[in-house]
Amino acid sequence: MRRIALAALIAYFAAALTGAAFAETAAPAGGTLAEDVKALRSYAPPTNPGQTNFNATDRAAIANQIYAYAFAYDNGDADAWFGLFTPDAVFVAGIPGETPVAFTGAGFRSFWTERLNAFRSSGNVRRHLMSNILFLDQTAETAHVSVVGLLTNAKDGKTFGDVTSLNYEGWLVKGPKGWKIQRWHDFPDSVVPQ
Repeated sequence: MRRIALAALIAYFAAALTGAAFAETAAPAGGTLAEDVKALRSYAPPTNPGQTNFNATDRAAIANQIYAYAFAYDNGDADAWFGLFTPDAVFVAGIPGETPVAFTGAGFRSFWTERLNAFRSSGNVRRHLMSNILFLDQTAETAHVSVVGLLTNAKDGKTFGDVTSLNYEGWLVKGPKGWKIQRWHDFPDSVVPQ
């Protein structure tokens, strides 16, 4: 039996595409095509990543924010997940070979709330294992990170499997309530099977 994996955007696109190239179709409700956005595929920090001239408390808070992203999403807690983002956040999602889609504002909230609700009711248990966080840049108020990891899925407590490796790029800002995600790129390394 094939693994059943519901990936928020990936499953939506896979079901809707029926063989046509995504670039030739309209973006889902709440999204716009983001043809100029590409997955981060190179390791190119502008400075030595081993430098020690950063605020360790901020760095730990940013890492915790990224881990919270995984926990909130995996538990289908839309309010907690959206609370990790700035009100004007841009979320770009793409799958290999297709044009990415950017979400912001009410469209961001409505599309991803629907996906989280569908996944939560599917019987699948998803886990985002955020294993590698590389700080590409960090100032007192901003951070640019690359995050890789693994997405797994369990169905009905019986079937477990890896779904895909993850490739995220994020821009965070520090405000009065701590660090928030201002822009997030979600580019899994392979198409998620249905």
